[in-house]
Amino acid sequence: MLIYSISQAEDLKEIPVWVEWLELRLDLCAELLNHLDSLTNYKVIITDRWIEEGGKSSRTISEKLLLFKSLLSLPNLAFDLEIAMLEEVGDLGIDFQRVILSNHSFAPFSASLIQQRIKQAQHHKPFFIKLAQKCDSLQELIEFYNLINTYPQPILSVVMGRYSKLQRLLHQQLGSLGTYIVRAGKETVQGQLTLAEVEKFPHFGNNQKFQWGGLIGGEQVDSSIGIDYYNIHFRENNIPAVYLPLHIEEEDIALFFKLIENNRELNSTCYGFSLTMPFKATIPRLFSHSQISNLLIWGEEKRFYNSDRDAFMAIKQKLQQFPIDNILIYGSGSMARLAIEVFQDYKITLTARSKTKLAELRKEYELREIIDQISPSLYFDLMINCSSLGMNGESFSEETGINKFKYVIDLPYSQVEIPLQLEVGEKYISGREFWRYQSEKQLQLFKESIENDKE
Repeated sequence: MLIYSISQAEDLKEIPVWVEWLELRLDLCAELLNHLDSLTNYKVIITDRWIEEGGKSSRTISEKLLLFKSLLSLPNLAFDLEIAMLEEVGDLGIDFQRVILSNHSFAPFSASLIQQRIKQAQHHKPFFIKLAQKCDSLQELIEFYNLINTYPQPILSVVMGRYSKLQRLLHQQLGSLGTYIVRAGKETVQGQLTLAEVEKFPHFGNNQKFQWGGLIGGEQVDSSIGIDYYNIHFRENNIPAVYLPLHIEEEDIALFFKLIENNRELNSTCYGFSLTMPFKATIPRLFSHSQISNLLIWGEEKRFYNSDRDAFMAIKQKLQQFPIDNILIYGSGSMARLAIEVFQDYKITLTARSKTKLAELRKEYELREIIDQISPSLYFDLMINCSSLGMNGESFSEETGINKFKYVIDLPYSQVEIPLQLEVGEKYISGREFWRYQSEKQLQLFKESIENDKE
């Protein structure tokens, strides 16, 4: 159940064809009342949220009830009323089968208060109960979910705070009756889903069962090119699956997997995850796997894979036709180490920005040439950039002083033009090309996992 929340009249001009439920936020735009006659084909929720619960309405209880009662002749309307009203008015004078009893709390998480609100609402047997709760941690989100799911009646639950987006993306698996979406730029709280986001995900808006997985990382996951790549493939091939951006704090990653393993619906419908740094190293260790990996295939047996190796091997094969003898690898992380392993039959030189990490590399790779001072006279047939330099449009050569090389493998990819590509032209292998090689392997393994789950 996806509810498209409208906060101004212009948003009514282009309602997606798949939308069934609308919410009209009268507290944000009184003019919306003038459009009710044109919305008879939709199920409409009328909301006039008080200021203390995150809205802008200053109407008294009697004024709000008077307004809602004036609209009762329209059969497609339901009315969102705060549970707090029940403490002051015993009889609302409205059929509760047309009432959504809601509570929005920005106060610290309190299980006893949530239970009290649910008990107050249940007594009246409303159309449904909506609870929006600020959660400051993943642990609080889990406690909120566990509390909501002790009640037999379906509840529309919404989390506000750090993990708001995660809860909304996984609302079906976490037992919520639905979630709210808005047009981009009209968000009223952190983490609201937008129409543009929802439309990326096939099967997201219906009630059919689908497999889920995604990219685990920091804030950069929202702009990953993989979000479009995998979801478009799923949609075009009618595969019941979605690939989600999963922004998880590093200190919460063990708790995130505990949530999945303890939730039957999450566990049984998960196919796997792509991993970004630092999770390529930390997540495998959680499952007693020693190798750095960028892919976790979920199942009763957890399988790890490094498709970055496939990408490097494919590019190495491509470069064999060129006269390459000596290689500079720039970087000190897992990708630099993988490049060393793949290109070990060449003459390799290592360098990076961090002198501390270079010292660690010097101990780890005793037979490699490792330099911490770049001479302008140094020349390399191939330079492999395993750092993030270039992602924000900065010049690799100006930042490092390294500018004498013939071929380049440049792992960063960005929405902006990367100067390094302009320097070498056709002798440049981009991060997007590298990503395409490794993503093809990931897609193959994801699809195998999805098919196995279906069986």
